[in-house]
Amino acid sequence: GISGRAAWITDVVTGGARVGRFGWKAQHATLLAFSGDAYRNEMGITNDLFPDEVALGIEPELLALCSPPRRGLEDVRDKRTGLRGIDNFENFMRLLAPAPRGPANDLTHEGERLFRSIGCATCHVPTLQTGRSANSVFDRKAVDLYSDLLLHDVGTGDGIEQASAGMNEIRTPALWGLRLRRPFLHDGSAATIDEAIRRHRGEATAVTERYSSSSEEQRNALLAFLRSL
Repeated sequence: GISGRAAWITDVVTGGARVGRFGWKAQHATLLAFSGDAYRNEMGITNDLFPDEVALGIEPELLALCSPPRRGLEDVRDKRTGLRGIDNFENFMRLLAPAPRGPANDLTHEGERLFRSIGCATCHVPTLQTGRSANSVFDRKAVDLYSDLLLHDVGTGDGIEQASAGMNEIRTPALWGLRLRRPFLHDGSAATIDEAIRRHRGEATAVTERYSSSSEEQRNALLAFLRSL
């Protein structure tokens, strides 16, 4: 059955144990850690949180020839603001508003009912509430993200162990803004929402079977709902 679990990880910002929420494998607890990881691993910019150069498969001696020694880290604090690039990136992501919902009608309302009744909402929880925050914008607010932010094995894993996540575990992707995305799943291997649903296995096998055994009319309503998110 459904057995999602929280990803206990070591936060690179504080060094303490926290619940991971960000990244496909819930490998980061904060947006700042996510920013530092992206700067180093996606753009090659070393920073306070991830200070070491990474070049998989390249010997250190060869890397030294390709990347001459620099004076310290590449992401440094701005003398005027005191902020690093990773701080600005963190603030940018934190202050992004969720994508607005698309139009709703009787069809999407029926699709939402089916979304809940066949079990999709067990993992893709429609609404969570934020915790306490000194910033009133974020303090105990309802967030319609359609995720439980937990790790699950639903047959769409990437075969990689990362942080607390096993090879076949993926953090439940949030579905808000789904209507603006193409393609689907973590690796973009599903061309349609219908294909992404049918690919679910493992914990979600029973849910997928209920979806497949539904009438075409019911599936169309459910897909219309998802395309309105």
